[in-house]
Amino acid sequence: MAKPLRHATVLFLLGLVAMASMLGGESAQPLGFGGPAEEEWLLRARTELPSDTELIDAPVAVADARLRPAAQATRTLAGMAQFAGQPSGVSTVEPKPLIVSHTVQKGETLWDIARRYGIDVDTIVAANDLLDIDRLQIGQELTILTVRGALHTVQRGESLWDIARKYEASMEEIVSVNGLADPSRLKVGQQLVIPGAQAQAIALRREQLVSSNGQLLRNFDWPVQGRISSRYGTRWGRMHYGLDIAVPSGTPVRASAAGKVTYAGSMGSYGLLVIIDHGNRVETRYAHNSRIVVKVGQRVKRGDIIAYSGNTGNSTGPHLHFEIRYRGTAVNPENYLKR
Repeated sequence: MAKPLRHATVLFLLGLVAMASMLGGESAQPLGFGGPAEEEWLLRARTELPSDTELIDAPVAVADARLRPAAQATRTLAGMAQFAGQPSGVSTVEPKPLIVSHTVQKGETLWDIARRYGIDVDTIVAANDLLDIDRLQIGQELTILTVRGALHTVQRGESLWDIARKYEASMEEIVSVNGLADPSRLKVGQQLVIPGAQAQAIALRREQLVSSNGQLLRNFDWPVQGRISSRYGTRWGRMHYGLDIAVPSGTPVRASAAGKVTYAGSMGSYGLLVIIDHGNRVETRYAHNSRIVVKVGQRVKRGDIIAYSGNTGNSTGPHLHFEIRYRGTAVNPENYLKR
């Protein structure tokens, strides 16, 4: 049994040599053929074949490889060598992952990280809720897209059509890049890479709260949906610095924009209060809650649940008191909440 197997191995190796010579010097070198020692071994192997052995398979394989593109022919060489029990010597390139995680090291800047992964800074900014691009923290985890574009987390009720329209992107491209087997069955929380500079620009605009000339933008989400019971301005002879929205106790309160929690606890007339720092000296406040579900230092995304509404502190009934402050001064939330 050993003798026929040996003959089969020699046949395959002879086929590899013939194929390598037809593909040219560069293709032959990775296989390890071409040196004097190899030629001597192959000559000896050929003379050891029985006289009734027919060298038919090798020319067929060579002809087949010649008709294929170079990359496919290289894979054929690797496969034949492995089948013959010999190391292929041909390196196979693993597909590049779309999303990787990077831990910020001491001394690293956003530009260093972007250069390391061969992407631009805006791609990193669009995929991460960065409050200040000049102040990275050692040990901070960054989501890195290896292609230019944006990262989208599927929300409840969203379809691929909704997502494509939001980013002005092609549904076919999203399906192709993410390898979606069934585009009609997206999962809540699933992360999708939206390719293209246009998607990236839209993602950046979606989180932008301050314009390039320092103006606060109308780009805050409503933290709850309900009736406005009291507006910003003078009330009962004193200044009311926020917007009161009447909602039943226990209503989920959501972050109006991405940021970092700087306060989560009881504070005088505010009752149970959450304060979020959004960078660029912008903060939002959420008061009179019945329960808080975030901690100081926690990073939250736009729309994340941070608390449940209530009637704590100086309150005349269940509602959420919402404030927007810019550069330390309270502003009218209705001027900056999305319509």
